[in-house]
Amino acid sequence: MSINTILLVSADDTLAKSILTCLVESGCQVIHSTKGTGAVNLIQKEKPALVVLDIALPDYNSLAIIRAIREGGTSERVPIILVGSNMREEDVLIGLEVGADLCLLETFHPQVFIARVHSLLRRFELMELHARMIR
Repeated sequence: MSINTILLVSADDTLAKSILTCLVESGCQVIHSTKGTGAVNLIQKEKPALVVLDIALPDYNSLAIIRAIREGGTSERVPIILVGSNMREEDVLIGLEVGADLCLLETFHPQVFIARVHSLLRRFELMELHARMIR
């Protein structure tokens, strides 16, 4: 896992541009996919430190992607941020229940977004360290 590689899965140009700008300016390497199909395989291949997933993918159900990641083998511990411009409270609840670590509406402050990304990365890094220590 590359500590600064983040996978962004979004077909929404405006949302993707906003997130890409935030992440790149904070020093992250970003892999951007506009398709949900194959996202799980891409995660397993690239082993990103974090996944930012658009809830409204035109070709695949984002919640199914989260379920597949959480039920899968090596990628079940990757942090996932679910984002979307039309998320309702129900979407947030379902997203968190299926395994997203954070759900954000499209309108967010860039510095707060980056702080949340770094917070999730730190938390998962500590979890991974703890898991290795007890093995």
